[in-house]
Amino acid sequence: MNVIKKPRKPSIKLRQLEAILRRLNTNHPRRKDVEEDFFKARAGYKGEQQLDYDLSFLRDHEFLILSDLRLPHQDKYFQLDSLLISPTFFLHIDAKHLSGKIDIDHNLGQMKRTKSNNVEDAYSDPTLQIKRHELQLREWMQVNKHPLLPFESLVVFTHPNAYVKISDGHPHMRRIIKNSLVTEKINELQKKFHHALFSKKELQRISRQLIKQHTPPWEDLLSKYRINTDDILTGVICPECRVTPMIRMHSKWLCHNTSCNFSNRKCHLAALTDYALIFGPSITNPQLRKFLHIPSVYTANRILTSLKYLYAGEGPHRVYHLPLE
Repeated sequence: MNVIKKPRKPSIKLRQLEAILRRLNTNHPRRKDVEEDFFKARAGYKGEQQLDYDLSFLRDHEFLILSDLRLPHQDKYFQLDSLLISPTFFLHIDAKHLSGKIDIDHNLGQMKRTKSNNVEDAYSDPTLQIKRHELQLREWMQVNKHPLLPFESLVVFTHPNAYVKISDGHPHMRRIIKNSLVTEKINELQKKFHHALFSKKELQRISRQLIKQHTPPWEDLLSKYRINTDDILTGVICPECRVTPMIRMHSKWLCHNTSCNFSNRKCHLAALTDYALIFGPSITNPQLRKFLHIPSVYTANRILTSLKYLYAGEGPHRVYHLPLE
């Protein structure tokens, strides 16, 4: 029976883009760039969800499944879409949710996607990435003193309207498949690697360490898109009518839209999540007051104290850690 040890969630980058769009004026000159990347990230997530659905049909296997791992390697990180670990072999699957005609040319080390409107996009050959990740995971296993296990990688195209053409003689042709063949391919690998090298206890220990070393990414997207911090809408957004800002009154948040009048004690939680995604996973009392439109130092302190965030420093210089996940 398969066990999902680390379930799939929207990526930090997807959530960052969504938070920026939620708080960026519709007429902002950089909004279109953010929207384009948001749609790409959302498409990628849909592809990963499709892969998860296909994997749910696996039978008679004993995999531990970990999704969206970002692990340290030397002075950098590497990311794995889906990692399946069993007593006999490890399998990394990289999902690609691209529609159109996909041409993969190993001699040029590239992948070309032609859309229905004949617009072409160029990418690197996805097998180069999975081979690199395979090497990085092997080195991670060695550094963490785990015995090596047979390791396989697959590139899985999940979009129903993807037509994939692979150049003749591609050395990793069998690693590139459509999602409809995932279970069949895994059955083949299960027959190939049938000798158990790890106990269930050892696999549980490895999965715990993988999850422990998972490091959620955060990127300064405001700098990337050249968006001024003052262009970001502040305040608590009403979850009912989207009017901003809500007003803090008697320990509750009240919508000032007279046709709404929604109130709740915990509306600041979503705003603080937006802050962490946009500005980074740390905040001070003055920064919280400015973002939530709270004039009182003591009210802000009560909010921060009640949330039991980890912190460093004392007094007005105390910095609170905001969780990204």
